[in-house]
Amino acid sequence: MMIDLGLNQGMERFRNTEKDLLSLFYSSSTSKSSKEFRFAKIDSNFISLLPYLNDGAVKLYLYYMIAANSNTGESWHSADTISRKLHVTERSIANWNNQLEDLGLIYRTNNKRKSKATFVLPLTGFAVKMDGSKIEQVLNDLDLCDTNTHSKVFGKYQAIIRLYITNEVTKKITEVLCVHLKRITSVANTVLNTVDIYIYNTCDAIGKGIEKALASYKEKDKVAMINGAEKITLGRKTFEPYRCFFINVPTKVDDAAIYDIMSQLTGDGDFSGLKQITITEEV
Repeated sequence: MMIDLGLNQGMERFRNTEKDLLSLFYSSSTSKSSKEFRFAKIDSNFISLLPYLNDGAVKLYLYYMIAANSNTGESWHSADTISRKLHVTERSIANWNNQLEDLGLIYRTNNKRKSKATFVLPLTGFAVKMDGSKIEQVLNDLDLCDTNTHSKVFGKYQAIIRLYITNEVTKKITEVLCVHLKRITSVANTVLNTVDIYIYNTCDAIGKGIEKALASYKEKDKVAMINGAEKITLGRKTFEPYRCFFINVPTKVDDAAIYDIMSQLTGDGDFSGLKQITITEEV
């Protein structure tokens, strides 16, 4: 950074007039002051699905991207409205909707309106925090309680993993319970895209026995496997066994950190060499 000596300088000129002016125009036209501008958040993974869509389906997808609520990804335009705006028949809209749904790009659900609600689905994995009762509701209402169950939108249940993370913010060990779901898009046995979803909740008040065992862990490895409880009950379902890890890397426990940690723990890593910690639930 240049030291400010308080000297009067000449007005800064464009280095490349055409390029700099275009960049300035773009940033100004897309600012919050421009109420008409809608920036469609098109995921880069969309590229892998493009060869399997006809031109009309791509046009309809772009329409949904622009029409979608920026916070929820939802729009509720009827097939009649869309067909008039795109100058095509309602039958074409129905066919393109089927293509987009089959490739996991959108989900259409009934609501109290005359038209269906259309949701643009994420194409990249993510983590989302929920309280325990909502996690139970997700597993029960969507019937995602074992590896044989499947949801077109949320994918298939994979595993439940409990984490104990050294929290750099609270300076304590935070307990995290995480449900792993995976949605796979494939055509003729060829996998085109996968979306890993991690639903989790946190708790700073861990048991005395657990706290004591983790505090006395001397190896200081970044990750250790925990031997302890072998089952957990969520709603109407008891899950056993489930894996449990101590993450001995101080980090802020948020969506980004959970996604990063869980992506590694649910990937192809080799856990056979991890240190083992035994914990109890004693008070």
